[in-house]
Amino acid sequence: MLFFGIILAGFVFWRGILPLRLSWRWKGALCVALCLVAFKFHLLHLIGGPMYFAPELPRGVLLVAAWLFAVLFLFFFLLVASELIRAGVLLGLLAAGKRRLERFRSIGNRVNLALLVLATVLASVGIFCGTKLPAVRERTVVIAGLPEEAEGLTVAVLADLHADGVTRRSRVEKIVERTNALKPDLIALVGDFVDGRVEARGRELKPLAALSARYGVFGVPGNHEYYSGYREWVAFLSSLGIEMLCNEHRFLPERNVAVSGVTDPAASRMGETPPDVERALAGIPAGALKLLLAHQPKLAPEAAEAGADLQISGHTHGGMVRGVDQLVAWFNDGFVSGLYRVGNMTLFLTNGTGIWSGFPIRLGVPSEIALLRLVGEGKENKRERNECPDTDA
Repeated sequence: MLFFGIILAGFVFWRGILPLRLSWRWKGALCVALCLVAFKFHLLHLIGGPMYFAPELPRGVLLVAAWLFAVLFLFFFLLVASELIRAGVLLGLLAAGKRRLERFRSIGNRVNLALLVLATVLASVGIFCGTKLPAVRERTVVIAGLPEEAEGLTVAVLADLHADGVTRRSRVEKIVERTNALKPDLIALVGDFVDGRVEARGRELKPLAALSARYGVFGVPGNHEYYSGYREWVAFLSSLGIEMLCNEHRFLPERNVAVSGVTDPAASRMGETPPDVERALAGIPAGALKLLLAHQPKLAPEAAEAGADLQISGHTHGGMVRGVDQLVAWFNDGFVSGLYRVGNMTLFLTNGTGIWSGFPIRLGVPSEIALLRLVGEGKENKRERNECPDTDA
């Protein structure tokens, strides 16, 4: 985050503040304000306690800080786009023999001001959309060779709840109510439950104990659990009735389905057991549906090679902002949201059910409670079928 903050502050100062016709005193003041926003994660960490991703501060303070950072973040990307356009115009003017470009510079400052206003509006709308309760989104997922017993199996998917100073108990309670109303066969929680220690944030997640599904509620850890006390959180979540699958599986003979789960790649950095897909799938009866829960989608190629039929993941939040989502995909091996075909396996990547207080905005990428209905090839309703783009990732 430090490197990213330097890029944000440096570019915005260079192209947004330096061209202004202001005294250096005013430019210096704007630079100080810019740095405070660009390095807000470090500032909140200093004043909000030892947890970098979960400062203990009032909800209002966290939301205002997140809004200011979102304005800067969006202004940065709008500024980059405008600079590319401006560079093209400048080259055209120079090619046409124009040498006096002062008027063009003045117009550039006005454009920058308009972009800042636009970024402010988008950040405000994004905060509103990000903090709304997630809607239910139903999908039909076609699985080749689906066992007859698993036909029509429904799986409710929750991911990236991020219970913290912004996402509180009341929001989790409403998510649980909406999920139970679907009456799913299975509930899968695919990581990033929380930001913070059990003693600070356990209360926010206690409503998860009310989750109910015919064949059980299953979960896997995400990377944020490792930042917040992995072992304590696995024990706490298990006490809520969530069967945490850490490189293991549970076989459901009634539906001929094996629900497996793996730890997160962050485990290796934290001295914990890394994800082991082979171990999670070992011993599953032949012919059973192999359903894998994995927080990060980048495990999909390994899962496909190991013989999984369907992987369910989160982590990306769907990219959060339309347009920026392609940058998120680049950091996640090309995966960002929806259904993908990876070898002979299907990957479902949810937009996530919650928001992260560090960047709680959504623009064109709404949060969701996903309800998957599994059907065999040739048995799907053609109007409901979700096509899976092929990927070599």
